[in-house]
Amino acid sequence: MDNVKKNFPKGLPTLAELAEVNKGKDVPPETAWIWGEEDDIGRINLLTPEVVRAAQESELKDGKVVSLNWSLEFPAKPSFHRSPLKHHIEVHPLSPAIFDDFYDTNSQAGSQWDGLRHFGHLGINKMYNNLDPKDVLTTTRCGIHAISNHGIAGRGVLLDYYAWAHKNGKPYDPCSDRAFTAAELQAVAKDQGVTFKQGDILLIRGGYIKRYHELEKENPARLEALAEEPEFAGVEQTEAMKTFLHDTYFAAVAGDAPAFEVWPRQTEWYLHEYLLGLWGCIIGEMINLEQLAEECNKRQRWTFFVSSAPLNSPGGVASFANALAFF
Repeated sequence: MDNVKKNFPKGLPTLAELAEVNKGKDVPPETAWIWGEEDDIGRINLLTPEVVRAAQESELKDGKVVSLNWSLEFPAKPSFHRSPLKHHIEVHPLSPAIFDDFYDTNSQAGSQWDGLRHFGHLGINKMYNNLDPKDVLTTTRCGIHAISNHGIAGRGVLLDYYAWAHKNGKPYDPCSDRAFTAAELQAVAKDQGVTFKQGDILLIRGGYIKRYHELEKENPARLEALAEEPEFAGVEQTEAMKTFLHDTYFAAVAGDAPAFEVWPRQTEWYLHEYLLGLWGCIIGEMINLEQLAEECNKRQRWTFFVSSAPLNSPGGVASFANALAFF
């Protein structure tokens, strides 16, 4: 953070200001590789000891803990051609009373973080902080281990878009291409009485997990079809959304659907290109926000302390979330 403060004495640059910073460089104007050439963790840098301590003091009240992890068995048939969990238990050869687990799964098939090696900017064919795609297979730069070693802990904010939409007469199917606008997300925050702080971990409930379990009972064929032709509600791909997500300076963002952004995409570009490739902001997907939404609604409080321990996998592309919320 010290080097960033030195380079930006007036504060972290807005998206509009980045265009001036990047003038004359062979990168998109929105590029925010601002944490130094050796940086591997992007906006996790915002989670300084001071920010974590402030979140602990403001959010930890009575010790209630809520898991944000969907069962590893879901979704039973992941979208985007990913393989489902294969799990078996074996008796250990030392004794019939000792057992071991064996897991074979895609780290992005369930509740997970997209790390900084997952998705680059497709226009310049570069990953975060100028990492060349060919180096993903030969180095560990920007691997999920770097974020694991730092840790994810801070103030979480839930925007319960699904509840807000239904309360305001705007019901929708989470398994549709409903796009959440930046103005709507700000309206949800206002309705919940939430103001954002630099370094917040943003969680958006679109209702996908709730809908998934409804479809299990009502229309399992629809779930099969969604695995082959994904369609999910999520944040819009617009300049207004770029500005909102960038300038609010979230340390990380997450949703409860297989793609944080609306799918199929509604523009020529993906938000993943900007969040991951240009800003170093990791993306959580299929985060289980159902119990959290119930707890927030009961308390009429949509902020909390959140922690997550990604896998310490050198050079890893992504990780199971292993996330908890604390009140």
